[in-house]
Parts: sequence; structure tokens; C-alpha cells
Amino acid sequence: VKRHPSLVPLSHDHHDALVLAQGLILGSAKSLRSNWPSDRRMQVDRVVEFFKATLQGHFDLEEAYIFPLVLERIQNQAALIADLRQDHKRLRRLIEELERTPSSDLDTKLPALGRLIEVHIRKEERGLFQAIQNDLNPAELDKIGKKLAVHDRVRGDCRLDRVEKRKTV
Repeated sequence: VKRHPSLVPLSHDHHDALVLAQGLILGSAKSLRSNWPSDRRMQVDRVVEFFKATLQGHFDLEEAYIFPLVLERIQNQAALIADLRQDHKRLRRLIEELERTPSSDLDTKLPALGRLIEVHIRKEERGLFQAIQNDLNPAELDKIGKKLAVHDRVRGDCRLDRVEKRKTV
């Protein structure tokens, strides 16, 4: 699905989170070039770092700006927004709990977290973003783009591949 340019920054975050989710589900990297760790405890470190660098701000932006805008401007999206907010809450809690999770439970918990991330992103990309593109006018879409551009400048360089490189240096 082609994304409106205003939503591309969020879709980039989603792509990075899907790569992370695949590593959690598979327990290893799909690509030989990836430096995704096979050690589950190191995967926890990577998840926590990615959450702090990217997902936390991503969730905050969606909750403070995108979700209220959708509720105000697009009919019949309240159930989806409530579901997405619940996902955010659950993901925050699960990620927070990871550092206290016994290593013996990580082979179960990390793939489950990866699947939740994957399902959540699909709901946003296929449901929420599609509704935004279909129902908002060009001026409203441009306003979203400007808001996201300011957010990206404030947040800085925290894409998954760059987080991984910082971790290995």
C-alpha cells in the first residue's frame, strides 16, 4: 500500500519494529548481515533500547495527536482507536516487565511480544492509516506531515539499524 508522504515517518518506525518483531519471533536474524543477537537476554536489551529510542516517542505522538485527530474527523474509528491504545498500554507493560523476566521464560515471552508488535502494526497500517488516507483532505494530511517532521527533528536519529550500530561500537 502506498503511503501518503505525511505518514511515511510513522511507517518507517513500523518497518523497524517489524524487523525487531521478526527477530523476537524467530529467535535469530533472517539475514546473515544482521547483527541481531541469538542470546535472548541480549534481545531483551535490544528491545528495551529500541523502545526508549523509537517506540516510546512513536506511541506518545500517536496518542497525543494522531488518535484524537482520527476520533474527531473520521466516523466509526472509536473501537479501533480504543484497541490501539490498549495495545500500546500492553506493549509498554510487557517491555517494562522484560528486564525482570527469568531467562527460562524468554523463549516464550519474546516470540509472544514479537507477534503482538506485528499484529498491532498491521492494525495501524491497514486500518488506521488507510482510514486517514481515505478520509482526510490534503490540507489535514499535510498538517500531520508537518507535525511528524517536527517530532522527527526533536527525536533525532534512532532508527533500528542505527541503534544496532551504536550498540556494537
